[in-house]
Amino acid sequence: MVNGLRRQISLPGGTALAVGMVVGSGVFGLPGLALELGSPQIAALGWLACAIACLPLLCVFATLGTHYASAAGISRYAEAALGQRAEFAVTAVLCGTFPLTVPAQSMIGASYALVAFGLHKSAHFPVCVSILFVAVAFNLVGIRTAALVNQLSLGLIATAVLGLCVSRRADLHAGMLLWMRPNWTGVTLSQVWKVSALLFWAFIGWENVSFGLEEFRDPQRAIKHVYAISFVVVIVLYSLLAGTVNGAASNEPFVGAAEGVAHLVPRHWQAAFSLVTVGIIQATANAWVFAASRLFYSAGRNRLLPPVFARLGLDRRGTPRNAVLLVAVSFVAVLAAATVFHIKLSGLLTIANQNFVVLYLVCIFACWKTGRGAERWLLTPLALLSCCFLLADLNYRMCYPIALLTLGALCHCVREKRLLAGFAETHSPPLP
Repeated sequence: MVNGLRRQISLPGGTALAVGMVVGSGVFGLPGLALELGSPQIAALGWLACAIACLPLLCVFATLGTHYASAAGISRYAEAALGQRAEFAVTAVLCGTFPLTVPAQSMIGASYALVAFGLHKSAHFPVCVSILFVAVAFNLVGIRTAALVNQLSLGLIATAVLGLCVSRRADLHAGMLLWMRPNWTGVTLSQVWKVSALLFWAFIGWENVSFGLEEFRDPQRAIKHVYAISFVVVIVLYSLLAGTVNGAASNEPFVGAAEGVAHLVPRHWQAAFSLVTVGIIQATANAWVFAASRLFYSAGRNRLLPPVFARLGLDRRGTPRNAVLLVAVSFVAVLAAATVFHIKLSGLLTIANQNFVVLYLVCIFACWKTGRGAERWLLTPLALLSCCFLLADLNYRMCYPIALLTLGALCHCVREKRLLAGFAETHSPPLP
């Protein structure tokens, strides 16, 4: 049995993993959704504001990841700042978040697959399960294979975006002018803020890179480089795509929708475009299954979950097979529940988004608590300001992450009492 996770993720592999965490189903959906909330000029300013706002949070993740490279990820950050009880509480939130987000991504991917292959709507659930099982299979084979798939996906994304930009060069040029020479007529701060709050979800995923940092080669050097390079790649891809869509909005009224990008693709290429989108979502599912399996592995290691999930495969790949299989079971269970009880996709994502608000705040506090100098007094206030974008939709759904935090803290208390009871029995004096 392998004693620990192996450091086998290279700089290119880590960069592809990070991009795969971030760029998923939203890459082709959010540019059109932004236009539903405002004009092309407002959408362009929203993208710019969102990119600037996410930078401090990215720096927080890079800073904490360099100091605490562990498969526990965000849970390790919480433990460093607030102790083991906080680690258990945050782990519980994470364990309740991943089973919502990845099935939701598979539901989006399945919708595109139905178009690409001309399938009936009744095939939606089997296709969802297939996307999840493919992601699980790649992760069972080993991180090198999963990393290769993500690198191929990154090339697929770049090819699709560049192909669209080349075919719509005039639209791209018009969209770029919205950033270089903005027209402020009719633009209000509240409109830009509303669009930015929506687009912020296009940048969710970098926090999940933290679960793979324990497997990075030369983590002190590679981690910051991975975050920096992946940020540049994501910004370039989003800028090209959003610029093209915003530039086309004046002549193409149908682009202002989730499927708006598809209207810019020639009809005879739309099936291929849907297939490319399925491939991108599949790679994103691979990356998120990787993160979820490392989380469950870490939870088994610290006894929040049964220790069986902290066991690694007998081969040299060092894959936490039991944790990966737990991921598969939990994801399929959520998919089945969503199908039986008719839970909407938006419902799954909205609940998960509330959890991310809590997790981001934990990371910001951990950076403030453990940091010094500029990290503490400059970076964390900027990151907190950025996180305010996420506070627009706070409601009763916040009860879910609060309940998970409470459950994790209670599990820690029970564990401590058992350890103390066992210690007392072992060291108690013999009866006369």
